[in-house]
Amino acid sequence: MAAHLIVLYPKPKDAAEFDRAYRDEHLPYAGPRLEGASGVVTKRVVGPAFAPPPYHLISDVTFPTIEALKACAGSAGGKEALTHAASISSGGQPMLIAAVDDE
Repeated sequence: MAAHLIVLYPKPKDAAEFDRAYRDEHLPYAGPRLEGASGVVTKRVVGPAFAPPPYHLISDVTFPTIEALKACAGSAGGKEALTHAASISSGGQPMLIAAVDDE
């Protein structure tokens, strides 16, 4: 059963600068450190329609199992990647959620 580390980035102080840092700095930095990950999907938050969204971007890092996710999160590389994610998040600490696919 696939597992996901979902990173929700709050609205940044400067969206253009955050987008640049995420794309040009964070993805190249974090990718090699996320041992066991099978992919990353980035989604831009645009709703709800009735109020401004509290988040700017969602990063969904997929792992083959929850055990692989936990091993990565506990590794030096995983910790470095999460620290770097926080360092580019000018709107506050990113929220981290672990989820598994519902079978």
